[in-house]
Amino acid sequence: MNENVNQVSDNLGEEVGLKRVLKLRYLIFFGLSYLVPTSVFNNYGIVTELTKGMMTFAYIITTAVVILTAYSYGKMARAYPVAGSVYTYVQKTMNPHLGFIVGWAMVLDYLLCPMISYLYFGLYMNKFFPSVSVAWWIVICIIVVSAINIIGIEFAAKVDFVITILTTGFVLLFIILCAKFVMGGGGEGTLIHMKSVLDTDLASVNALARGAAILIVGFMGFDAITLVAEESVNPDKDIPKALILTCLIAGLLFIVTSYISQLAWPAAWSSMENPDTGAFELLGRIKANFMPALFLDVDCFANVVCAVASQAAVARMLYAMGRDGMLPKKVFGYVSPRFRTPVLNIIISALIGLTAVFYADNLIGAASLISFGALIGFTFVNASVIAQFYIKEHNRSGSGIIKYMLLPLIAMVISVILWFNLSASAKMLGLSWVAIGFIYLAISTNFFRKLPPELKM
Repeated sequence: MNENVNQVSDNLGEEVGLKRVLKLRYLIFFGLSYLVPTSVFNNYGIVTELTKGMMTFAYIITTAVVILTAYSYGKMARAYPVAGSVYTYVQKTMNPHLGFIVGWAMVLDYLLCPMISYLYFGLYMNKFFPSVSVAWWIVICIIVVSAINIIGIEFAAKVDFVITILTTGFVLLFIILCAKFVMGGGGEGTLIHMKSVLDTDLASVNALARGAAILIVGFMGFDAITLVAEESVNPDKDIPKALILTCLIAGLLFIVTSYISQLAWPAAWSSMENPDTGAFELLGRIKANFMPALFLDVDCFANVVCAVASQAAVARMLYAMGRDGMLPKKVFGYVSPRFRTPVLNIIISALIGLTAVFYADNLIGAASLISFGALIGFTFVNASVIAQFYIKEHNRSGSGIIKYMLLPLIAMVISVILWFNLSASAKMLGLSWVAIGFIYLAISTNFFRKLPPELKM
């Protein structure tokens, strides 16, 4: 989740000195507020079916690559404390034109992030109120979110705090109820069952990799911790620690939740009626009748707040590009005199969000498309560590080889494997977007003779 910064003006980029008050524990909480804990349920059905009940192992893979990438992100944040973006790291350590292409790929994530929130909202509301189609629920959500951003209502940090507490509390309650259900003879009937993690008789490397790639969506935004480096008491030490600990805490919570879910419903992968909303079927099996309705309330509220924040971020990014001449200024640089918000950019973001309608029966495709840019970013932030510290700075001692070559290389390889296991449609659409960026880059730089334009991310 992100702070909703709706108000924009020509001095958007001015530097403001901030008090250094944030200690490590607050940085971790800030990071966790971006990784909504109930997201573990959003992809429960599709990943459980895809991996034949081995969502836990898929989460272990995802958590490992995210923690290694967080480690690399921390290293780069120290080397370039003001930069704060993967595309800048690639520009500085490898090549400016390559950095632009990486940034362009990640812009796709920014543009589509609201879409996944709309889709979850539509699927879940339709589950409870089937007389209204998924498409109409998506449209309703987009209208509400856009109205909030156009008017300029700001969700304060207190709302992020409430969402984090509510979603974490729901997950912990679910774990307790599931454990009680299993110990009472439900599901596997035991809390220790290794085949619920990895069943070698059913396991498929490609299926596990594809499941892990989809689960990347649940970790998106952990790097937002670097945004508050200026407010950290000890940014050099605390920011890298907070990045890793945030991913570790979230990963453990996701792993435990997926494991206890598999114990409670071992046959879920083969017997779910609708994997897109499989979480409701799971919640209905643990002898707690209030849980499905509670999940609907908590998760839909969280999705609306996330959509408001991510749509505001898209509008702000488009505004910055329009203001600086990268996009037509009359449209993208326009600010409503009445509301002092980038109304046209909000409408454009809303129209992009309507793509959720086309994924109403293809949640796997939507999640894979979101993961496309994220995995490219993961690959190149790890490559940047190798380029900066191992190649440029010659940190090649025993520990240097491990920290600046081996660990980022492992994360790179896993990220590439996961990327190749994304759905064919996600790769086709994603690569088409990258091709557009390549053509734009070639034209704007006189076929790579000039430095590329700066992306506002």
